[in-house]
Formats: sequence, structure tokens, C-alpha cells
Amino acid sequence: MKLESVDKLGKEKKRGMPSLWLGLLVVLAVVVLAGMKLYEMELPQIAVTTDIAHLGASKRVGVTISDAKSGVRRFTVALEQGGHRVTVYEKRYDGTGFVIVAGPEQVAEEFDVDAKAHKFTDGEARLVVTAHDYSWWHWRTGNIVAASFPAAIDTRPPSVQITASPNYIKAGGSGAVVYHLSEPAARHGVVIDGDFHPGYPLPAHGEGVYGATIAIRFDAEKIVQAYVTATDLAGNVGRGDFGMLLRRSPKKVDRINISDDFLASKLPEFAAHTEQLVGTPLEQYITINTRIRQENNKRIAEVCATSAPERFWQGGFGRLAGSNRAGYADYRTYFYNNEEIDNQVHLGIDLASTKHAEVGAANRGRVVFADYLGIYGNTVIVDHGMGIFSLYSHLNQIDVKVGEMVEKDGTLGRTGATGMAGGDHLHFSMMVNGIFVNPIEWWDAHWLELNIESNL
Repeated sequence: MKLESVDKLGKEKKRGMPSLWLGLLVVLAVVVLAGMKLYEMELPQIAVTTDIAHLGASKRVGVTISDAKSGVRRFTVALEQGGHRVTVYEKRYDGTGFVIVAGPEQVAEEFDVDAKAHKFTDGEARLVVTAHDYSWWHWRTGNIVAASFPAAIDTRPPSVQITASPNYIKAGGSGAVVYHLSEPAARHGVVIDGDFHPGYPLPAHGEGVYGATIAIRFDAEKIVQAYVTATDLAGNVGRGDFGMLLRRSPKKVDRINISDDFLASKLPEFAAHTEQLVGTPLEQYITINTRIRQENNKRIAEVCATSAPERFWQGGFGRLAGSNRAGYADYRTYFYNNEEIDNQVHLGIDLASTKHAEVGAANRGRVVFADYLGIYGNTVIVDHGMGIFSLYSHLNQIDVKVGEMVEKDGTLGRTGATGMAGGDHLHFSMMVNGIFVNPIEWWDAHWLELNIESNL
């Protein structure tokens, strides 16, 4: 019995050995894997996400650091020029975990590099980014990588020389400004009381010469600021001021009577195009004439925010043959049952001809809008280049598509009474960089040659 017990015990010990070795192997594997994680040797990756080929007096710079193994511990950014080195930014990141501590796999930071404040001079320099990860490699200092990026420091703003500008301009009027820049610019144009008018190259005038077509809003009381601004590739801003006299025209007023018959004829059309109409017929009309009108004008501004840099148009702009029914910048007061209900300004000229008359393009250009547009009804907008646009609305039908080039007098569609129109006619507008201007100036070939074409 005693020998049997010893033999049985020995067999049990032998059966327990594999389990013990398996446990030891598992522990060893964990230790090895932990060691591989702790002592990984993969270098962090560095990328500069901003163009730093040109660094101005101060520039916003973006950097991305990534490390998929142990994560990012910290990084520093230094600007170097000759023997002059300044740390312009540094950031440390907390790690997570107990034994194996890891940082974020990717970080993105933006910071200002102020070359002028750190007394760097114009010329070649380097931006050096140094990154550390959370590895225990190199006696727990981690994997370290430094990346150097060439840069050119430029703290001088571009010089702006204005060679032509209007002596005077009308409220709702247009003009042209010509200027010369001493160096290439990332953004440049004319600013008039907050409205920006981009400049376009004028190769015939020589290298570095640009022209901008400008506009004054119809309700301008005075011109406070008018200047050319130019931001160079390093972010330095140059400026050249000029003066213009503002001429105002007498205020024109008009009375519009809204009848129940008009509401009954128009509201179903708008109901088919919008879900915003609620309330009585009069309340729906006021919604259309106010909020939807604002949305429509916002859409027009969006369409006209970008223009072709080349000039498509040439000479005076054409117009639909017929009589003028309403003028530009007419101040309209709307009445219902002899009670005032709304006030708006008519920013175009209404032209009446025969019913469903053919509508031709006022000048050569590219169609940038051809669709239904609220109060304007079926509408076409043509980009004539260099910020000049024409608008044709209330059309019965549209015969062109977006992207199509049209010649002067080329058919766009036919007149109608869509949108907020009481009868068949064409509402025609001219816009300069999205600002509604007086079409009469653009219909006058002599005025156009004297004020626009001779400069551009």
C-alpha cells in the first residue's frame, strides 16, 4: 500500500510538469512581448502641413507627429539660421498604461513662428522638428528623430503702386483700378469699405500689373476706406490707399399693390418649391418677399464669389429690346388693402417686350447658374470674367446649361412670369464681384470704354 501511494504521487507530479512548463512559457511570452513593446525601435514620423518655403514676420505653421508603436511623448520645433537657433514651440503628451505606457498615436499642432520677434534676418533658414516616443530604447529616452525643413525668411511687405483709379464713382456704380506689385502675391485686390474685389493679371501692361473691377453699393452714403491690399507668399501685407469722390443719385420710390388675385396666382408656384410657407396667404407672401428673397440673394452672392480670371466680354453689354418697366435701386413699398406690409429695393431693371420674347446674353461669357431661384423664378447667371456677371430672371424657359459658353446675343431662354413677377418680362441685373450695380452704365459702350476698358 505504501509503495503504491508513492508511485501514484510520482505519476501525479509527472502529470503536473507540463502545466507548470506551459505556465512558464506563457509568462515568458508575455515578458518577451512586453519587452518588444517597451523596447520597440520604430522612429516617429514627422510632417509639416503648412507651406513654409516662405516665412514672414509671423506665420501660422502646422506639424503632425505620428508613432504607431509606443506613441508620441514630446516634440520641439526650432528655427535655425547660421549659428542662430531659437525654440519656437514644444509640447509634451501624457502617456497611459501601467507597465507599458503609451502616448497618442498621432498629434497635430499649430503654432506661430515669429521670425522678426526672434531677430532672424531675411534669407535662407531651416525649421527643425525633433520628436520622442514612449519607447524604453536608449535608456528609456525613447526613439528620437529630427527632421529639417528648408525655409526662406521674408519680412518685407510687397510694394503697391496704384497706376489708375476712378476720380469719382456713383452709388451703385462701377469702376476699375490698376496697380503694380513688387513681388508675386498669394492674395491681392481692392478693398472698399469692407468689400473685396480681387485683382487679375493684365499681361498687356507688363509683369506684375493687375486690374480689379470695383463696385459701390447702391445705398452707400460715403466712401470711408479705399485701398489695394496684397499678401505675399510669406504672409506679409502691403497696402496702397487711394481716394474717390462718391456721387449719389436721387432716391427713386415705387408703390406696389398686392391683391388677393395676385396671391392666388403666385402662391401655388412657390409652394411647389419650398416647405417654408405657413400661415395666411398674406403671411406666406411676406415670408417669400423677405426671408426667401434674402436666401436667394445669398445664393447669388455664392455663385458670383468666384469668377474666371480671363476676360470673356468685349465692348458694351446688350439688352432686351423693349420698354423699361422698373429701374435699378427703386425703393419699393408694398401695400395690401391700402396698408403698408413691406419694403424692399429693386436691384435690376425690368424690361418688357412681346410675350415669351427671346433673351440673348448681354455679352460673351460662361453660364454659371441655370435653375429656379425663388423670387427670381427661372434664372440664368452668366460669368463674363474678371468679376463681371449678368443675371436674367422670370424666364418662361431656360435654353442653356451650367458650364456652357455663350456668345453675345446667344439665346439663354425666353421671357416669362415665373417667380415674383406680375406679368411677362425680363428682370436684368449686373453684378460686380457679387454686388448689384446699375446696368445702364454697362449698356453704355462709351462709358465702358472710358471707365473700364481703357484701364483694363
